[in-house]
Amino acid sequence: MHSPPNIWSILLVSGYLLAPANAQTTKPLATPGTTVSPKPVISPTPARPATAPVASTNTVTFHDPKRLESAPEPPAALQQVVAKLSGTVIGRSPNPSIEFVLTLENNGPQEIKILDSLDSLSLSFGTSSKWPVRVPDRLPYARIDVKPPKGGIPGRKRNAPYPAPIQFRRIVRVSGPSPQKEDTITIPPGNWTQIVFETEPVVMQRVMQALKSETGEATRLFKAKGFLALISDPPRAGGRTLYSDPIVFAVPSLQ
Repeated sequence: MHSPPNIWSILLVSGYLLAPANAQTTKPLATPGTTVSPKPVISPTPARPATAPVASTNTVTFHDPKRLESAPEPPAALQQVVAKLSGTVIGRSPNPSIEFVLTLENNGPQEIKILDSLDSLSLSFGTSSKWPVRVPDRLPYARIDVKPPKGGIPGRKRNAPYPAPIQFRRIVRVSGPSPQKEDTITIPPGNWTQIVFETEPVVMQRVMQALKSETGEATRLFKAKGFLALISDPPRAGGRTLYSDPIVFAVPSLQ
């Protein structure tokens, strides 16, 4: 098992700049709450497993930010990856949560290996009149200590926290789902992988608190957007930074 790379240093070296987050989505938002199966690009032989997670029609595609002309191009293999984020509000007031699905599609002719994308995913949340809604930040790899705790098992590293208050649930491929988190994600050519994760309670607690200041239909609507880094494994091969437009969610009426 390799040591976690300094992801944020890699991104700074790559020289990318975030573009304004008001660009148009590649797919119009639908009525929150309805769900359909995502349509990843897959090889013609295997079929999508019936146990694959169901994603919301509120699906957004990650975009490449504008970058300096002098900035290096991302690795060609990573440029063939299409990343999408969708989500569904699960549970009911006063304890709802959000189940997100991050879909990574490899549309290129070669296999790609990337580091676990949840370790380089950041999420921000907002309401109709307030952006962002403050939720606890988690430190990126560049600033955390992943050494085993005192008295811990020798050779076993401390679990590094995600940059957003989320918890891994499962990984899904054409071959089916797995409950195991993976340090390296391998996606064959013309194939896809989904990472399913859920927000921790503090996220919806803060969102619902902010919604109480809204009026009318806005008392039920909030939004989330993501910033993602695709890092090659090994990291020296380079990386690619991406951002998403907001996903709109609805929650049960607050009482």
